[in-house]
Formats: sequence, C-alpha cells, structure tokens
Amino acid sequence: MIRLFAIAFGAILAMMLVAGAIMPEADSASTGPAAPPPTQSASAAVSDAQALVLRRDGSGQFHVTALVEGQDVRFLVDTGADVVALTIDEAEQLGLPVDPGSFQPMMQTASGVGYGAPVTIDSLEVGGQEFRSVPAVVVEGLTVNLLGQSVLRQLGKVELSGDRMIIRPR
Repeated sequence: MIRLFAIAFGAILAMMLVAGAIMPEADSASTGPAAPPPTQSASAAVSDAQALVLRRDGSGQFHVTALVEGQDVRFLVDTGADVVALTIDEAEQLGLPVDPGSFQPMMQTASGVGYGAPVTIDSLEVGGQEFRSVPAVVVEGLTVNLLGQSVLRQLGKVELSGDRMIIRPR
C-alpha cells in the first residue's frame, strides 16, 4: 500500500512540476501560511489566511487530524486514494459497522488485491470544513487511515511547497 502511495504521489508531484504548480520553497521556520506574492489580489490573500498548511513528517508524508463522528482521527493525506479509507480498528472505535464477511475485492494495491467494505461516515470535519454522509471504505490489513480525493477535492486546491502541503479553499 505504501509503495503504491509513493508511486502515485511521485506521479502527481511530477505532473505538478511539469505544470508549474509547485511554488518556490518558503521560509521553513514559518509556522503560518506563506504570504501571497505581491501580484496576487486582496481576495487571494483572504483565502491564503484560510489555507490548511501541513508539514511533511520525518518519513516524508503528510498527516492531518480530523474530527470523525465527534472523535479525533489521524489520517495520512493520500492524494492517490479515491476515497477515505479506514482501518478496521478505527472503524470499530468510531462505531461504524464492520462485518468481515462483507469484505470484497475493492482495489488493486502494490501487494495485490485489497479487500474492503463500504461504510458511510455521518460527519467528518477537517480544516474547519464539515462534510456529511462521506462515502468511505474499511480496508482489511490497512495500518493507517487515508484521507483521499473524495474529501481533498472538496477541501480545495492542493499545492506542495518544500516540506509543506497547502490546501487552499476554492
């Protein structure tokens, strides 16, 4: 799964580099969002203040804590995942129904076919935005929760700048 993530993330990074979407690295000591370039409009500056800024961890990945069904849940931000994916343990802690008999082949991973069961998250809040009735999948053998495109594309535009991932509201 991690190898598949690395391949997908590398491909997205390469596409962003070719498209010119990667911004120059800002001062890494900064704890808040980067100041907009002088040529940006005032409305862009307002949305910059509302941007969700994540720092790359020691393993080179980005994590975020979201409020799911009223509980804090840590996610790996996975731009290559189509949907939100939960570990079996996390789904059980959240009170989501997990019936191992309902697991079916749902995805192709680096290590073969991935088995999962669809679930619906009633409430997921991340970056100050709340999402309702979020389709998700509980994945057999998954060791980390994944925040996928079904939520990321609703959060906004994802940019990489050095060791930061910036998600700007649309």
